[in-house]
Amino acid sequence: MQFFVQWISNIIVFILVASLVMMLIPNSSLAKYVKFVASLLLIVMMLQPIFQIFRVNIKDVLGNYQSKTLQADGSVKNEINNKKKDIEATERAYILNQMAVQMKKSVEKSFSKEFKQQIDTVSLEVDENKSSINNPSDVSKVIVTIGKNHSQSNNVQPVQEVSINSSEPLEMDSNKQLQNDIQQFLATKWQLDERQIDVQLEGGE
Repeated sequence: MQFFVQWISNIIVFILVASLVMMLIPNSSLAKYVKFVASLLLIVMMLQPIFQIFRVNIKDVLGNYQSKTLQADGSVKNEINNKKKDIEATERAYILNQMAVQMKKSVEKSFSKEFKQQIDTVSLEVDENKSSINNPSDVSKVIVTIGKNHSQSNNVQPVQEVSINSSEPLEMDSNKQLQNDIQQFLATKWQLDERQIDVQLEGGE
């Protein structure tokens, strides 16, 4: 009996105090928040006898609710972060692709005229720690695949005298020199360091 008397007294005192606080707080967003908290506490106080009957600790109930809320918030944050990373990766790949297309277009004609060959593909590699990509200088590596000029390869070449000798080293030196010349040409056009450009010859190394 004493428990119920104390319980009712606590509710009455809480209502009086809450009413007084609401009168002192101006009508604003803060008042709505205080009203919500007061209502929640009043509900908890009114359910106190039920908690006592089932021997439930109010602190444990509120603690478990808070723990589940934090876990749910953590899962939502992880999902948001994963979605954000996927979007950033897609955007990064699109930027690199567009940049590679523009770089190829900017040198195609002059390259074909200079070397009588054509650029097949241009692909870019960027350091994963690089937060933004604004220009070609932000690229760590440019891989350029060179193919033969089709207009040149379709022309009928005159029959040349064939001599049997060990010409493989000379051919390798020739390819290496061609790669170096192409690296210098593209580095100048794109304003990059030669070490950033990896030239791959079709049918070569």
